[in-house]
Amino acid sequence: PQQIGRYTLQGRLGQGGMGVVYAAYDPELDRKVAIKVLFGRRDDADERARVVREARAMAKLAHPNVVHVYEVGEHEGRVFVAMEYVRGQTLRAWCSAQPRTWRQTLAVCVQAGHGLAAAHACGIVHRDFKPENVMIGERPSGVDADRARVLDFGLARGGHATDLGTTLTSESAVSGDSLTNTGAVVGTPAYMAPEQFASATVDEAADQFSFCVVLWEGLYGERPFQGRTLVELQRSVTHDKPRAPPPGAKVPAWLRATIERGLANVPRDRWPSMQA
Repeated sequence: PQQIGRYTLQGRLGQGGMGVVYAAYDPELDRKVAIKVLFGRRDDADERARVVREARAMAKLAHPNVVHVYEVGEHEGRVFVAMEYVRGQTLRAWCSAQPRTWRQTLAVCVQAGHGLAAAHACGIVHRDFKPENVMIGERPSGVDADRARVLDFGLARGGHATDLGTTLTSESAVSGDSLTNTGAVVGTPAYMAPEQFASATVDEAADQFSFCVVLWEGLYGERPFQGRTLVELQRSVTHDKPRAPPPGAKVPAWLRATIERGLANVPRDRWPSMQA
């Protein structure tokens, strides 16, 4: 499309499991925005209503570590969300761009954690927290610190796992792409909490688990649970303890212990809140 609502599209920024993101121009407020058009089923009125409801709730949340939502609407039967345009890179790209100390990685991830906590305080659960859903904005002139913003709160589709026997033959399938096919589990498997694999109730504790996977990966360069297939990954996440840190890792023991509690298999054994 060339136009979505009042927004003039300027090009595609990317595409993921949930939708397509475009750069766009808002002529009324004279600013650049990002427009996400969600795939979703055109005939699923309940799902559209949920996404609209949660996006509107996000629009009321003003926090420096959350991408601001400006508007939510529908275009040709599909939900779109107009949000703040952030010039920068994802957390994954930021971690890969150059070697980072554990303090640098922790500082950026803690910012994202504050964004999650702010959303939880408003009753909003992310459901699909991963490095690709954290943007590190370019530093403005005179600012010497990176600022992280979390995006795509509440936009992950609901559903139930009916085929956990699916084999993921490529590493990219486990590490990058969301499983959003009909009947598949919701979220990105490598960052999903045990209760998400079991199609149980997903609340703030699941976001905390995903956050700790992301932080572990940023600090150690590998994820805490192994699994070449979806079944292997589910078994590890559900029953195993996090793997031992790689030799030579310079992450303090207190920090590893803090993250390990957030990676507990049972939600009640994790921290009482994201803020905690």
